[in-house]
Amino acid sequence: IEASADLTTTIPAIVFGAVGTAGQRCTTLRRAIIHQSIYTKVVEQLVHAYEQLKIGDPLNSENHLGPLINQRAIEQYRLAIESAEQAGAKILYGGSVLEDGGFFVQPTIIEATAELPIVQQETFAPILYVHGYEILEEAISINNQVDYGLSSAIFTKDLLQAEQFLS
Repeated sequence: IEASADLTTTIPAIVFGAVGTAGQRCTTLRRAIIHQSIYTKVVEQLVHAYEQLKIGDPLNSENHLGPLINQRAIEQYRLAIESAEQAGAKILYGGSVLEDGGFFVQPTIIEATAELPIVQQETFAPILYVHGYEILEEAISINNQVDYGLSSAIFTKDLLQAEQFLS
């Protein structure tokens, strides 16, 4: 998320990309790499958006987040959060399994450095890792340092930044 990004469109896109299918698709947004100049503002807006999400039956159009696929997915969610915390990452929102039946979890935002092994793994759950960057080359390097990465995006109004990212 580049410094010039329009947050009125960026925040909803990030939330949908991170939790739209309960984090269970290969193109789920797993990492938000945010320019330091807007980092605090973006994280605050993401947390606020996550607080508004309704979790429940995906056939109910009022719900934003359905269940994980099975108990194994719940355990992977728990292990990812535990691994992040043990490595010094900070849970900014969520991190809990909902105990009211089904395979429901809270969508989770975790502040973590890009180098943490768990940040570089693909957990099929609604976990979003956030971290900052100073210059676009750094963000591109962070983006490209994982083994997976079927899709990437940049939020910016700066055409030169977009072209540099795309190249």
